[in-house]
Amino acid sequence: MGQVRFTPLTPARLADALADWVLDRACQVEPPAGTVVGFDGLAEIGASELADEVADALRGSGRQIIRASTSWWWRPSALRLELGRQDLDMLLTGWVDSDAIERELVQPVRAGGSTHITRLRDPGTDRSVRQRADPVLPGAVLLLDGPFLLAADLPLDALVGFSVSRGSLDRALPDDRRWWVGAFVKYQDGYAPADRSDVLLSYDHATAPAASGLEVSRLR
Repeated sequence: MGQVRFTPLTPARLADALADWVLDRACQVEPPAGTVVGFDGLAEIGASELADEVADALRGSGRQIIRASTSWWWRPSALRLELGRQDLDMLLTGWVDSDAIERELVQPVRAGGSTHITRLRDPGTDRSVRQRADPVLPGAVLLLDGPFLLAADLPLDALVGFSVSRGSLDRALPDDRRWWVGAFVKYQDGYAPADRSDVLLSYDHATAPAASGLEVSRLR
C-alpha cells in the first residue's frame, strides 16, 4: 500500500460524510436495484456503532435502510470449530455462512425485490433465529458490518475499511478472542483490505478518526 493521506475529523462529521457518500453510491444504481455497503471492522473497535450512526443519518433520505452484522450469520459452532478453536483460516473463511447471507440478505437487496432477513443464528446461544422476512423496497441500502468481509467473498458495492494498529486490536478484543489478532495479520497480508477499500478510516481512536477517500469539502 502506498502513502495514504488521512483527513482528521470529528465522529459526527464522519458519520454525516459517510452518509452523503453512501447516498451518492446509491444514486448511481437505478432502482429497483439496491446498494450494499460493507463496514469491514470489529464491533469492539467501533465499526458496528459507526454503521449504526450512518444508518441513522440516512433515515431521512427516503430510502429503506437495512442494518446487519455478520456475527448473526455465523455457522453452528460444530462447523466453525471443527478444525480447532483457534484455527485462523477457518475464522477468515469458515465462520460466516456466506452462502446464506448472500441468498437471504445481500442478493435480495442488490436485486431490489423479494424479502430479506438480517439475522440467521444467535452468536451467543448458537441457536437459529426465527426472524420474519421483510420486503425489500426499490433502491434499498444495506449497511453490513463485520470483520474479514473480503474473505467472506460477498458481492459488495462499496467497502469502508478500518486501519487499526495491532496494539489497538489487542486491547479491544476480550481475552478469549485475542487470538483473532493473528487472523487480522493474515487477512491484511492475503486480502489487502486497505488497498481495496473505497473509503479507508484511521480508527485507532474512534473519538478522533481520520478518513481517506471522502471528499474533503464534505468534512469541513
